[in-house]
Amino acid sequence: MNEAYGTHPQPGYGTLLPNAPNLHPSNFEMWFFLAWAGALVVVVALPWAIIQFRKGNRMPALCLAGGLMCSIQEPMWDHLGHLRWATALPDAFHNFGLDVPVLIPPCYMLFFGLEVYFIYTLLNMGLARRELFLLFIACGLTDAIMETPGLLMGIYEYYGNGGPQPFDFGNKFPFYWSIVNSAGFMAGGVMCHYIYPKIKDQGWKQLLIIPVPPVGMMIGYSFTAWPVFLAINANMSVELQWILGGGGCILGAVGMLYLVAELVCVKDKETSLTFWGLAKARFMLPDQREKFYAGQKDKPAVVATSAK
Repeated sequence: MNEAYGTHPQPGYGTLLPNAPNLHPSNFEMWFFLAWAGALVVVVALPWAIIQFRKGNRMPALCLAGGLMCSIQEPMWDHLGHLRWATALPDAFHNFGLDVPVLIPPCYMLFFGLEVYFIYTLLNMGLARRELFLLFIACGLTDAIMETPGLLMGIYEYYGNGGPQPFDFGNKFPFYWSIVNSAGFMAGGVMCHYIYPKIKDQGWKQLLIIPVPPVGMMIGYSFTAWPVFLAINANMSVELQWILGGGGCILGAVGMLYLVAELVCVKDKETSLTFWGLAKARFMLPDQREKFYAGQKDKPAVVATSAK
């Protein structure tokens, strides 16, 4: 085990590594990553969500609120997933013995709010199994692109238990987090797909959507994250952490996707969505995304597949 591991006591919360001396981002880097991680998109998305709310589409606003609720889970995942923040960051709140920076609430509003909403809209369009798997990969790629600048600038880091975390190939980002977070997005979107039609236009009952993203996050993490969390917190070699933890994470994600496909995918549907189309859509403004997805309905299919 790494000699520094577990040398920083936190009463009631076990032990943590002390903050690394290289986590000293500049003011520009801190505010740039705040905008990059979600604040800029949320500033744009909020007026759009309000306009949609007034038009009768309450889901964007409800999902944004649900994403904000997700942010209170951050310190728990920081402990389990071995993440530490630069101490100079302005704090949003404190829990589990950790200071959580202000970038976390808008980040979660973007990913566990808007991503859940757009997965919900795609499921309503009807997806083939192949499209569902491509959507999962595209969401995971988005997560990696969002996180990498903050890691390179020293905003935060994932620390290892004796070596790099599983699927960290040198860019400081353990790619199992792409799998874990994408599973959380997917679970929230599937739950919205089933729940919202039952409570739509039923007044205050629509507020029941707000806790769906945090519950979906827990479900997605439960499918995929528990093997890797157990591995990186155990006294085992780095190789076994990668094999047992990372491998278990992949198997959990595949199992979850096959289950979700049986529940929501359209049998014998010919697909028109491509991976690059889905990836490109991750970086569109909300209104542009909806137009892009709606336009796919009229495009010729590129691959024939079956959900079952």
